[in-house]
Amino acid sequence: MKKTLILLTSLLLVFSCGEKYPKDIPQWGRHENTDTTTVDPPADTTQTTADKPERTEIADYTDMVLLYGYGHHRSPIVWGTDYTDAYVVYKDKEGYAHWLFDSFLFLEFMDPATNGGAGVTFITGYSYNEERINKSATQEDWDKLAKYYFVRNTAVHAIDQSVEKAKAILGEPPHKRQIIVGIPEPITHANPYDNNSSTTYWGKVDGRTLDFNLPNDRVTAVKWYIDRVREEFYKQDYTNVELAGFYWVAEKSTHTSAIISDVGSYLKGMNYSFNWIPYFEAEGWNKWRDYGFTYAFMQPNTAWLSDSDYAVRGQTQMVKAINDVIAQNMGLEVEFDGNVIQGWGTRAGRLRDYMNAFKDYGAWEKSRLAYYQGSWAVKWLRDSSNALDKELYHEFCNWVITRPIRDSH
Repeated sequence: MKKTLILLTSLLLVFSCGEKYPKDIPQWGRHENTDTTTVDPPADTTQTTADKPERTEIADYTDMVLLYGYGHHRSPIVWGTDYTDAYVVYKDKEGYAHWLFDSFLFLEFMDPATNGGAGVTFITGYSYNEERINKSATQEDWDKLAKYYFVRNTAVHAIDQSVEKAKAILGEPPHKRQIIVGIPEPITHANPYDNNSSTTYWGKVDGRTLDFNLPNDRVTAVKWYIDRVREEFYKQDYTNVELAGFYWVAEKSTHTSAIISDVGSYLKGMNYSFNWIPYFEAEGWNKWRDYGFTYAFMQPNTAWLSDSDYAVRGQTQMVKAINDVIAQNMGLEVEFDGNVIQGWGTRAGRLRDYMNAFKDYGAWEKSRLAYYQGSWAVKWLRDSSNALDKELYHEFCNWVITRPIRDSH
């Protein structure tokens, strides 16, 4: 199904808490942060052999929050526990602490040519500031992305540190926090918009140049990346997180249907989960089992409708999404961004509509959920001094931590 690109005007506001909040630019079913940064991700491509313990079973988790990072359009590009604390622990109105999200999806779609970025895309069809990114990410770009997630004091390590801090108050969590890492799409051509461009642009595995015109070579590249992530993860000394699985960043099956199941088989053989979040009625959404995904979550996408469209079809689209995924035994995605912040946007009501609909139609009680929150909307709500923002923050977090499905995992 054709995706709809919604363009919003980018603006920056400084709130009373003193932080600058970057607004998100919607990109099909997703939003991309347009802020800038001056910090480069690690460029070293040296590989070392690391012990990669085998998992004994596929991880089970119920509340997975999306955390974007790496692209040079983001700010900050390196973030520590001052950011991740807000996603690990919720402190209620009475001051009592609670574990919040149990799983964390690290992903990136692109690294635009701004502030030193490479000007590459990790997924077919994405643009930045309305301009196409005409260069597909290479093996070198994939390697830098894999290493970025494991830089000291940021990303995965920051989650590990936040959990360690919280243990002083809450004790050991029910289980280690689960880490899921996005897999770049092996885009067939060097220029995603030019079918005459090279298909041998990506790089080599075992001394052989891969040709992405061949499905098996695309799978080989993905397996290489999965192993690089595993290698980097198991080099670290984490005590509170575990590598639970991987995520397919392509939000429809159009360009990758021939290779997804092979990737799923590879991950299943090592007991890693394979996750997918297609946009509303995206091509292949109801074939998620056939593709080998462990968990799939649909984006209702009503958060991004115009006010006029929302009035006409927002409710019916939401109900259809919920009913469809429950019938397919899928999960759902909660969607919001900085537009829920008072004085910035007018979408706080949309988030409440999600929470109410998920409760009314059974998803809140029994479905696995993913949480798209733009860049750092949960943190921004927590840190805001606006009483309405604070109220929404407590409503949302209480909604998450009281879900009945959490008691069974």
